[in-house]
Amino acid sequence: MGKNNAKVTAILKAVELYAEAGRKGSREIGKQAFTEQATMSWVENGKITAVPISALYDGLEQTGQEEVTYEVLDVNIAGNVAFVRIDSWFSKLGSFNDMFTLAEQNGEWKIVNKIYSVK
Repeated sequence: MGKNNAKVTAILKAVELYAEAGRKGSREIGKQAFTEQATMSWVENGKITAVPISALYDGLEQTGQEEVTYEVLDVNIAGNVAFVRIDSWFSKLGSFNDMFTLAEQNGEWKIVNKIYSVK
């Protein structure tokens, strides 16, 4: 496997942990995907909102277990930072356009920011 293929696989591991956290309604799995300082952002009624990633964890726990699927649409890598775009579907919450920025930390890729829009 080439160097970039190995990076893509490692990057997508963080995205899969995000999806698995949704499937299980698990804060602990979510914490494996994101940095401690990560944020989540969206636009609602023309207003940009950004919150600590703990808001996502709270939502996962409140929603509980659900079906989650996603399709990777784009992966861009520049050194030790990356961008991933997916279309996701949560059986209880609906469909989303999710975009993640990631950074490599101690050989492991972590999500630094999640921004999304509702489909």
